[in-house]
Amino acid sequence: MLEHDLLATSSTWAGDEPIGDRVRAVGDAGFAGLSLTVGDLHEVRATMGFAALRRVLDRAGIVWVQLGPLDRWWTSADRSADEEADRGVVFEATAALRAWQVVVRADTTLTVTPNAMLDDWIALAQRTEHLGAQLVLEPEPWSNLPTVERASRFVTAAGHPNGGLLLDAMHTLRGGSTLASVHEGVAPSALAAVELSDGLLHTPAGMTLAEESRAARHLPGSGAWDLPGFVRTVRDLGFDEPWGVEVRTAAHRAMPTAEALRTAAAATRAVLDAADAFGAPAAPAMPSTPAPTSAVDYESSHGAPRSPMPTLPTPRREADSGAPA
Repeated sequence: MLEHDLLATSSTWAGDEPIGDRVRAVGDAGFAGLSLTVGDLHEVRATMGFAALRRVLDRAGIVWVQLGPLDRWWTSADRSADEEADRGVVFEATAALRAWQVVVRADTTLTVTPNAMLDDWIALAQRTEHLGAQLVLEPEPWSNLPTVERASRFVTAAGHPNGGLLLDAMHTLRGGSTLASVHEGVAPSALAAVELSDGLLHTPAGMTLAEESRAARHLPGSGAWDLPGFVRTVRDLGFDEPWGVEVRTAAHRAMPTAEALRTAAAATRAVLDAADAFGAPAAPAMPSTPAPTSAVDYESSHGAPRSPMPTLPTPRREADSGAPA
């Protein structure tokens, strides 16, 4: 099977250990990337510093660094000092960590129209481009861009080459999209990132979509969704690497971080392997007839008899151990 770069989203590698230890666990589990939340960035700046974190990332083999999501990036008369601080720490970290992408959310208050956000999107795409990263929009079903198809139209209408779209499997499918609508409604030029998780056939009773997103993102391949089909669909649109992995369940959170990361990586690779195998020739059937006599065991009845193999002395072993005496 093919090798794939995986990116651990912030929830997948969350834990109580120091951030440096958890970054090393991400690399040890085979991930080539990770995402840092705005809260993570504030913590790093107040403690170890971004330069030290970049050194830890390098030693762990982390090449894909994704930041965010950032809220309230559009013009707003009531933007708070905390929100301004969030923008500042994201911009600082983008440059210092050599970030690959900066993720932003759409408006979840439903008080801003997408058209009113276009100019700010273009300005932010230019700012992140100057800092060396790509700006990526993550649509959510409870936002003013509730489907990936509408979010794709927003990104393409803005027309900035540094702006892209993140397709999160849960947000995509819970937003009402199908694999066919994604294939037809998402512009290949807009697709910039993909995140994989799994879920139940329907949102659990008593949960809102937002609550499900925070607490019921299951291991890829362990739920009811056609994730191999989702992978093939975004590949057809031109997406390649890395594959984001987002797991959020109580069981995952209860596991030791290193074990949780290894489990998530193995589950995701199994889904990607299934997508890789689609359309490939079927494996040959196992033989059902008695096997022929092995050439190793075959003794010819013709010719001179063979000399017996010399008997080698058996090394003496200590009792109850496998060690030589």
